[in-house]
Amino acid sequence: MLITSELVRPRLARATFWLGVVTAVGMFIVLIMGATVTATGSEHGCGRSWPLCHGQFIPQLAVSTFIEFSHRLVVAAESVLVVVFAAALLLLYGRRWTARGLAALMVGFLLIQAGMGAWAVLEPQSAAVLALHFGISLIAVASTALGAAYAARPAEIEAAPAVPGRLVAATWGMTAYLYLLVYSGAFIDHTGFGPACPGWPLCASAGSWPPGATAVNLLHRSAAALAFFLAGGLLLAYRRWAPDRSDLTVGSILVLAAVAAQGAAGAYLVLSRWDLFGELAHDAVTGLIFVPLAYLCLRVSVRRAPEPAAVGTPVRLRTESTGSA
Repeated sequence: MLITSELVRPRLARATFWLGVVTAVGMFIVLIMGATVTATGSEHGCGRSWPLCHGQFIPQLAVSTFIEFSHRLVVAAESVLVVVFAAALLLLYGRRWTARGLAALMVGFLLIQAGMGAWAVLEPQSAAVLALHFGISLIAVASTALGAAYAARPAEIEAAPAVPGRLVAATWGMTAYLYLLVYSGAFIDHTGFGPACPGWPLCASAGSWPPGATAVNLLHRSAAALAFFLAGGLLLAYRRWAPDRSDLTVGSILVLAAVAAQGAAGAYLVLSRWDLFGELAHDAVTGLIFVPLAYLCLRVSVRRAPEPAAVGTPVRLRTESTGSA
């Protein structure tokens, strides 16, 4: 059942927006805590036991056990937030396909993320599968951030003018390219091939490594450099073919800045000899890249809602709402 009261709806809309913000921040914290588990080698801090830790609800806490167990506790709390936020989004805007899709995306990737985490604990996984887990975590972060963005201005997002098909394809293509780039970096991390290239930007001699270890590193770095130019090209494309869409221009500038920051974080990671701060900074910036990218995908893909007057009031963060969307 949808909320129709003009007195209740604006307050519920604001509460839903802020719940979305808290949920998105929480999902980002989950990402960083998961990266900490990997970087510190604490994947089996709870043994092969899930969802309990060493078969106990509250285990004796060694360092690795504390890192893994605290990660699980935060994931459990975040799962509740995601489900409540998705329900609130549907309650307010459930007649809109965009809201339905975002709610399904949030809950769906939460379940996939949790399932893969449990799978990794219960059964040994290859580096390829573990790298995929990180990629799924990125989508989970981005989907909750999109939900919060949508809750802030649903009518504005639904009513945005369409853009040429070439821009839609370019936006989704850029997102797919960066996703593969991130996957290659996660694969290098889980295989332990990073030290095969101890120099930056080119590789330096690092002794004996398995065949292909150096090539994988160089390919990843070359792809990262290309990503910067592709992000710049996307910005120019928006300015040329959608000059009236300032939201796309701002979003693409954020993507370009995030890609540049990611390159700097990657360089620091190598030059610091893969210390913990370098690993976490690299993963954090990676998570931040996908938020503006996902937002761009949302803004170029959403079409006008067929019945905007029936679905509710957008959140206005500085002034009171003046009517239904």
